Amino acid sequence: MKDTVSIAKKRWENRALVFGIVSIVLNMCAMPTSGVPLGIPMGIFAVAFGIISAAGGIRGRAVAGIITGIFGILIGLIIYLMILFVITQLKDPNVLSMFKPEQINVLQDYIQFYIAH
Repeated sequence: MKDTVSIAKKRWENRALVFGIVSIVLNMCAMPTSGVPLGIPMGIFAVAFGIISAAGGIRGRAVAGIITGIFGILIGLIIYLMILFVITQLKDPNVLSMFKPEQINVLQDYIQFYIAH
C-alpha cells in the first residue's frame, strides 16, 4: 500500500500544475471582457500549492506548477499594466489628436463596455 503522505503530496503537485496552466489560459481568454486578469489569483494558488507539495523534497510537477504559476502571474500583471497604460494615454489630448473621430468613438465604446462589465 502506498504511503498516504506520498499520495497527498502528489495531489498537491497535480493541483499546482493544473492551477498554473489554468492561470495562463485565463489570462489569455478573459482579458478583453474583465477588468482584472483572472489568472493572477490562480497563479498565486499554483505557487502556493507547489510550495506546499515541496515539503520534504521538490519534484517535477511541483516545479512545473511553480513555474507556470509565476508565468501566469507575470502575464496577468503585464496585461493589467497594458490596460492601465492605454486608458491613461487616451486621456491625453495629444494622443487623441492622432486618431480619426470614428476611431475615437470605437475606442470610447470599447472602454465603456469594458468598464460596464
